[in-house]
Amino acid sequence: MSRWTAYILFIAVAVWSELPAQVQDEGSNYYPPFAVLARYDFTEGEFFKPLGAVAGTWVASGGTFNSTSTTPALATIDSYIPQNVFFDDLPEINANPFFYRAGMLNQSSGSSTRVGIVYQYQDAANFYEASFSPTGSVFVREVANGLSRTVATGTYRGGGQNKWFDVEVAWTAAETIVLVNDVPVVRGIKQDRLTHGRVGLITRQTTAKFDRLLVTREYGDPQFRESFNGAAPTWTVAKGTWSVVNGVYQSSAVQHGSITLLPIHIGVDNSTETRPFEVSARMLNPYGGSGNRMGFVYTYQGGSYEEIVFGADGIARINHVNTWIGPDGKTNVSVIPRETAPYPWARNHWFNVSFAGHASIDGIDKIDEVSVNGTPIFTNLESGDLRGPIGLVTNWTPGRFDDVWFHHGGFSRTETFDRYDPTKPPYWFAARGTWDAEGAVLNNRTAGANDIVYTSWQGSTDYTVSARMLNPYRASGNRIGLIFGFDVATKDYYEVVFAPTGQAALNKFIQGQLTQVATATHSALGTNVWFNVELARRGPNATVKVNNQTVFANVPAAELDNSIKRGRVGVISHWSPGRFDDLRFEDFVPR
Repeated sequence: MSRWTAYILFIAVAVWSELPAQVQDEGSNYYPPFAVLARYDFTEGEFFKPLGAVAGTWVASGGTFNSTSTTPALATIDSYIPQNVFFDDLPEINANPFFYRAGMLNQSSGSSTRVGIVYQYQDAANFYEASFSPTGSVFVREVANGLSRTVATGTYRGGGQNKWFDVEVAWTAAETIVLVNDVPVVRGIKQDRLTHGRVGLITRQTTAKFDRLLVTREYGDPQFRESFNGAAPTWTVAKGTWSVVNGVYQSSAVQHGSITLLPIHIGVDNSTETRPFEVSARMLNPYGGSGNRMGFVYTYQGGSYEEIVFGADGIARINHVNTWIGPDGKTNVSVIPRETAPYPWARNHWFNVSFAGHASIDGIDKIDEVSVNGTPIFTNLESGDLRGPIGLVTNWTPGRFDDVWFHHGGFSRTETFDRYDPTKPPYWFAARGTWDAEGAVLNNRTAGANDIVYTSWQGSTDYTVSARMLNPYRASGNRIGLIFGFDVATKDYYEVVFAPTGQAALNKFIQGQLTQVATATHSALGTNVWFNVELARRGPNATVKVNNQTVFANVPAAELDNSIKRGRVGVISHWSPGRFDDLRFEDFVPR
């Protein structure tokens, strides 16, 4: 069975690169978020708007989208409905860059028969095309005012009659890169005459099948994780003195309003597109007075800003702050209280703060939740205006910060290991073991007792995680699987793991003790066999499927929720150099 026919439900948001990604243990990690603009699996019962036929005969059947005549055929995606961010529906793509991927199969063998993709399609007389013969030839063409010309050629491997292969175009105004099966085959082309349009499919002198169409684009502020294990980040210091000391970020000026601004700007215009967001950090206050406070600022406008601060008196406060210089040259400060709430605090103890909110298009912005150690402190507050920078603040304390995370809000995220921009680190962080992403999959290289990598994605208690995985070893103790509820600080977690001999186990690992919660059997037997795993958390229970067959049904798995309600998810390998690919994370939203 080919790779493409084996895929059913897994969607991989891809960033092009010809270099393998390296999974990093610590450090600064900045990476762009991606919006899924269009996605077609052509699965039975799937709701989708059919592609618009421009030429030829097209039909969706048998789980694929098919060109059924040998005359030149072309079809385009006519609507782009972002599936994981709050953008308006679009009739075309107007983004720099964007990424378009499709699987395709040529049903003929002749060198003159070609299948491919079109992009920046404006009309039948103006578009770009990348097409492929079954003999391994690549052609990149431009059609301008009805006149066509070939702008680049190349060769590729993996094609042939009735063979599925994967094509992707990564387009920017500066360069177009075409990849086949994750390998760049044409690059260095500048195509900036057409900067907007639709994407689609094309065939010439052959019938063909297409599947797994995916269109993505970058948007908004880069997501990041900063753990301060190197030099201080290049953030904007608005006031005070900030530096990295012994692996933490510290404000050394004991004064009111020491502020450093993070690379986050909440807004709703096309230049930022950062609306729903979540930022979190670990904090430590070494002082013990009620006025010694630290936390986040938002809507920063120099002398005016909002702050969410945590005092040494165990009270969390949301304040509006104004500062100005009086006629006598002195700085004046006005602090207007908005909300207060108690929170668990102990002097010289680290605590975790998460701040989630969204800027709405109707002007009613909201703080969705502020939590401490997983316990909500403020929820569902109308905040007036969230637009503007977000930062860290200390008031009369040399406060310390660590593990500052930022990601966009939304309901789903997809991650793969196929192609990362080599200038940006990957999404995953190793807790144990040695991992890399060579060969377009996530690999465990140490085969230790419990090797783990986890992602920056955090779910609620209602979400679905799915993955493909392969175990190259054969014994019952060689197990691989998923983890969830992972606490970065304590390393506690749940796991669901599978042996090649057919045993499955759902376990919990708390305070160094592994406890079996449930056992079952599964049908994904043998070594070096890819199989699909889906974990669905619904409230306190977990349901697990292997290759769409239920293995665990509604097993209670909520013991960790009180302390780490929004724990991380990841993958785990016990005594095996397991391989993983095509992981998808989706918050469950009842409809």
